[in-house]
Amino acid sequence: MKKTRTLASAAGAVVLVTGAASFAVLGGGTATAAGQPSSAYGLSLSIAGNAVIGEDTVQVESTDGSLVEDELIGLPDNPVASGGVITVSAKNGNARAAVTDLGVGDGLLSALPSELTSQLGSACDTLVGALDPLTGAIDDTLLGTLLPQIGGLLDQIADATDGTPLDLSLLGALNLSELTSLQLGGLCDVLRGDDQLVGADAVVAECNGDTGTTTVTDISALGLPLDIDVDEPNAKVEIPGLLTVTANEQVANADGTFTVNALHVNLLGQVDLVIASATCGEVINDVDDPGPSDAPSPTPVESHVPVTG
Repeated sequence: MKKTRTLASAAGAVVLVTGAASFAVLGGGTATAAGQPSSAYGLSLSIAGNAVIGEDTVQVESTDGSLVEDELIGLPDNPVASGGVITVSAKNGNARAAVTDLGVGDGLLSALPSELTSQLGSACDTLVGALDPLTGAIDDTLLGTLLPQIGGLLDQIADATDGTPLDLSLLGALNLSELTSLQLGGLCDVLRGDDQLVGADAVVAECNGDTGTTTVTDISALGLPLDIDVDEPNAKVEIPGLLTVTANEQVANADGTFTVNALHVNLLGQVDLVIASATCGEVINDVDDPGPSDAPSPTPVESHVPVTG
């Protein structure tokens, strides 16, 4: 079973409802699926512990072991994540989830007052020019002026977003001096809306039984190629105080299932995003007592058979 849906920019979450774990069989009995089903979902997003995009936005579960598929084009409106096409599938012992054209942080500052973002953009333009390796040595004196200026603007962003669904108060606590010059330039591009915090062409999680793999193509952070080994389970890259990315996150669950999350992104300690999640389980279809038949019971018929001699 496969569906393809297009989600308009203002649409809400769409849920795929799968079949029940029991189905009727001839003779009035039932067959039930014992064990744990395989499942997959495309993306989940929470901000400050509040769900913004639920796992069920595009999710499948194979309750009887048969192949179930779903596909979604676009994501619901949110201030953090964007995606092209999400596909998910699951069957007995196997699951897969994929997200294309992933973007994280596209609309991070879109709701802020324009005068504040304009000041930040001007300061960042000057900063990027000072950090540009093509212009020669970095002017430490200039940076000594720009970094406090940008830090002050980040404090204003923190105040402006206090109490809002996307509280950026931790931006005010970000120690800009801990970032490399290239990371500083990339952060400015993100804050001006010219780049994404994290981007990738394709993100895929697959599991088979109790093993899993992750495939990520052209992944970047702050506009820079992200050096992360997706072949290594639970590989992690961190930009202090700003961003943590875990790739090929693998979890052996208490119920015996096995989960692979292709990417797990945490932003500023409060934005939590899982991209492409596959969980493998196994079900066994057991046929119960067939129960009483619907056919009528035979009725004895008396008859006399002549005897010849």
